[in-house]
Amino acid sequence: MSLNLRDVQCDPIANRTLNELMHHYTVAEEKSRLVLTKAAGDMKLFLYDLDDLYQLDFVHNQQMVREIERLRVRSTTIDQARESWRVRALMAEAQLLEATARTSNNGGSHKVSDLRYASLKRYLAKRFHPDCGPGQGIEKIVRSEIFKEIWNEIERLDQGVSGSRFATARSSSAA
Repeated sequence: MSLNLRDVQCDPIANRTLNELMHHYTVAEEKSRLVLTKAAGDMKLFLYDLDDLYQLDFVHNQQMVREIERLRVRSTTIDQARESWRVRALMAEAQLLEATARTSNNGGSHKVSDLRYASLKRYLAKRFHPDCGPGQGIEKIVRSEIFKEIWNEIERLDQGVSGSRFATARSSSAA
């Protein structure tokens, strides 16, 4: 059976494989075969049947499967390392908070909850501020709207906390 470009274009697998090969080869149709000539060099491939393209597709798919598995293993390793670092960071934060609480002399320093609140506030500012995050166009607009909504709530909480502190200070001075 002779092989021509029309046969290849009618077969989806062979057509996909040929299109990938055309990035590096030029294709010419000869008597009963396709001749692929390497663009940089003098290497030629002679294809006599659609099965030749199927075999090339199979080899390419096997390479992709190996690459996917390699990436999956690497991703798992990275996830484990990230989780390990997260746990270490949480432990270090807890130790810092304990040390700060121990050195606090009953109001001379910030309370642990105040430090955690300030830390959370900084984290949210870094995470959602429109100027700190990646993205353009609609992503930046959405990030800006989320930040405004979150920051309005944080300011409301700040006013509630400072208002309650003021009320506590006023009631203790009146007593």
